[in-house]
Amino acid sequence: MSLPDAMSASGQYLGDVSAVTTDAWSAFSNGLPPEMAGIETKLFQASLLPYLVYLWFLSRDETETPEASKFGANFLLLFVFATIPAGIAAKTQFGDILANVDVLHGSSEALLTLSNLFFFMGFAYALSGGSSPTGASATKNDAIPWKSVAKFIGIVSASSLLLSFAIPLGFGDVLHEEPTNALSLLTWGVHVSSITEWTAAMGAVWAYAEFSGNKKWKNLTWAMSPFLASGLSACTFHFFYNPPELGALVPLQALLTLTGNCTCAFAAYTIWDEAKSHPSSSTKIGENMAEFDADAFILKLALWTVSGASLIKYGELFIGDAPLEPDLVQAMAIIIFSTTILTMYSVSSSPSEETKQYSEGVSEAPADPSNKIQGMKDRIKTLGVSGTISYVLIELMFWAIAFPVALSWYRYMDGNWLDLSDPVDKAKLLGAGTVFINIVRLLVPFRLGTAIMLAPKVEEWLGMTKIEGERSTSTNSEKNNDMWSSGNFSKALIKNGDKRNEIMKEQPSNLPSLTNVLNDCPRTRWNCESIDINSAQQEYKNSNIPECPLALDISSKLDASSTNEIADCELAWLRENADDIRDKLLKHGCIHLKGLELTKTYVGFRKMYEVLGFNVCMDPIHTSGLRKFASETNGIYEEVNKPALRKHYIGLHNESTTNRCAAFGAFVCFKPAEISGGEFFIADGKRIFRDIDSNVLDRIYRERVRISVSNLDFFAPIVEDRGNPKLEKTLKEGIANVVDKYVAPMFDMELDMVWGADGMINGNRLQAIEKSESPINRHPVTNEVVWFCNIHNHSRYLRDNRMCTVPEVGMTEVYNGNLKRINEDDLDEIDRASRKNIVPVAMKEGEVLLVDNYRVLHGRDTFEGDRYHAVSWFTFAEEANAKSSSANTTTGNTINSVINKMLDLLPK
Repeated sequence: MSLPDAMSASGQYLGDVSAVTTDAWSAFSNGLPPEMAGIETKLFQASLLPYLVYLWFLSRDETETPEASKFGANFLLLFVFATIPAGIAAKTQFGDILANVDVLHGSSEALLTLSNLFFFMGFAYALSGGSSPTGASATKNDAIPWKSVAKFIGIVSASSLLLSFAIPLGFGDVLHEEPTNALSLLTWGVHVSSITEWTAAMGAVWAYAEFSGNKKWKNLTWAMSPFLASGLSACTFHFFYNPPELGALVPLQALLTLTGNCTCAFAAYTIWDEAKSHPSSSTKIGENMAEFDADAFILKLALWTVSGASLIKYGELFIGDAPLEPDLVQAMAIIIFSTTILTMYSVSSSPSEETKQYSEGVSEAPADPSNKIQGMKDRIKTLGVSGTISYVLIELMFWAIAFPVALSWYRYMDGNWLDLSDPVDKAKLLGAGTVFINIVRLLVPFRLGTAIMLAPKVEEWLGMTKIEGERSTSTNSEKNNDMWSSGNFSKALIKNGDKRNEIMKEQPSNLPSLTNVLNDCPRTRWNCESIDINSAQQEYKNSNIPECPLALDISSKLDASSTNEIADCELAWLRENADDIRDKLLKHGCIHLKGLELTKTYVGFRKMYEVLGFNVCMDPIHTSGLRKFASETNGIYEEVNKPALRKHYIGLHNESTTNRCAAFGAFVCFKPAEISGGEFFIADGKRIFRDIDSNVLDRIYRERVRISVSNLDFFAPIVEDRGNPKLEKTLKEGIANVVDKYVAPMFDMELDMVWGADGMINGNRLQAIEKSESPINRHPVTNEVVWFCNIHNHSRYLRDNRMCTVPEVGMTEVYNGNLKRINEDDLDEIDRASRKNIVPVAMKEGEVLLVDNYRVLHGRDTFEGDRYHAVSWFTFAEEANAKSSSANTTTGNTINSVINKMLDLLPK
């Protein structure tokens, strides 16, 4: 359709429907003079024509708009036309405005969310190299991400429905009654998602300007900001429960929509005009960007959507009487502030510089966390006047929000507003103020980072020249580290790669991909009843236990010259001796394969374990996020190499939980620690069992062991005792039930949610604790009695006496079967026997440790510099091809990916 035809058709259409839709979008009272009644409907109608102009230019081939993004922009028309019958039905059938009829409101607004999602994902795929969900070019018709969108709908819908029942059930006693026109959780989710997707799309469009070579795409990001303000106007209106006092927000939303359509139409024209004038300016889009991980993005967006919607809906009901009454001035302040911050966030840096750095593998030296805040303050100083002004503005806005929030929280917890004329309240203020100050201090990096982000725009507003001096000499690495930017935001959503790609590259291979086809990690095989400890210990003391590990130097057994010949010879030798190696593994518990060339790559390592006859499976704690895939294609996990955990001493443990345990494993060194340390620990479970004092061993065996795998301390402030034991009990039971039913099952572990087991935080610590288990077990193949327990790694007492950098949420603890602390003398004895039998192995590049996971425990020393080790886990032959565990799903894989990305944000 030509542009004149489109304009003519749209004009005719508007004339035909105007009589029907006159009242569809209007508010009963828009807060404006009587002569302007219904003005919002006219504005909404008028906005259609410029939107069609926008679509016409956006759809031209010259613009190179990603196919899914074009589809999303056109899909918006479905939302526009759906609101017409929905608005009419709301007024004729329910006698109310559309915003007050949740089922009609939510279902029509959902179309807007899907439009935004399509629009963003199109640019995301383009920025990652033009790959569609099916692997086709981003400009092909099959590039529409239907499956990803369907997953998003399913996750958000199911989660919202569950939480709609679970939260009132668990916290009903502390939630205030809500108005009848309150938005449902799912409808709030629609709005949260729409705002998030549109903001992400603004950042992606800004980045696309750099990658496509057509800088006019940046005009579109600016042009999209009125739409963002329009959406925030609607959210603000709903936040105050659609009161007549804020009726003026409806025509404001309509005006912003018309403005946004006009600005987007003009921006699309400039993009098209630039593309026609300079067709050669386009470069290959996304050639250096990592693949877009759609599943991870969808899960992150869904979790953010449901969490944000729950916080808004139930946060209001939790606080009760909000400190902000419906007031047009306050509502406008919220809209302007939010729009400004989100828009600045989307346009705050040059993605080209960041992408250049990202693609070239440049990385900054790990920063000292203690100097980070001071470094950010110094950064603001180097920004001069603009830095100072931006810092002052951010501080004023922060405190304008912080004080009302703090006072409202005080009122809820105390039941009354703070009265400084009352000496008792003054005393309370001293205690509450301490907590407030500590929270505010935690947000200092956020405030400084926001000020740094805002400085360039302040500079532009003031009409200054480019800032020079120290700022201009900053490295790209420093800029990338200190500035919040659309580039960083887009990379966080899009990228599927990480720093490991600087060390290892996926090699081409004709081997079939193992992505999404790994076997389940087998269930733990327990055979621990009626063990005669004294007899078994005496037997081991009187016998010569085979050495562990057994070293095999493969290089001494080969005759080859070139690297390719060596690798082929190694593979042939391993194949010929596979049965003998597996037999020796059962006898010795661990085999150290040395002198290998084959295993210096992912593909070669996989060929090694396959030729030995091992059946690869998932990590026993796949969903914990402690290990991410180094090469999912080849079934290889990254070992614990994270910079944040370099100084963390990993104690001895089997790779097991009460529920899951790998049969065997293969650890490989791709890169030893650059500076020092990082030795791999091997300890024979037979020897540890032999050497532990028999009385201690008997006591631990009789009382059994329970392991806490996580401290969920963020619930403590909610349940803290305020003199109402009944309320505290209700809150604790509700939280524990919700976590137990809806969160714990995702982690494929048999967990109980227990309050106060360790007595910390006045009994207000919630811990996820495994079922009781025996510390000794019989080997499932040899039937030998072995020490099969992770006490040495998980005991808080032992960890407190060695290097530990695990955040509190990941801090573990051990108890006996009745949840009492294990005696420290017993823990010391276990530590003594464990350390006595540790064999540190300084692995070299390509070396492999094959381990019998039931027989041998492993750990790792602290290290300095980069280190890159990896591991594959194997199941029993008879359990190969099992794929039914909750971890072995797209959701399980995505949880692993998301948690790992969160762990990557820990201080280095």
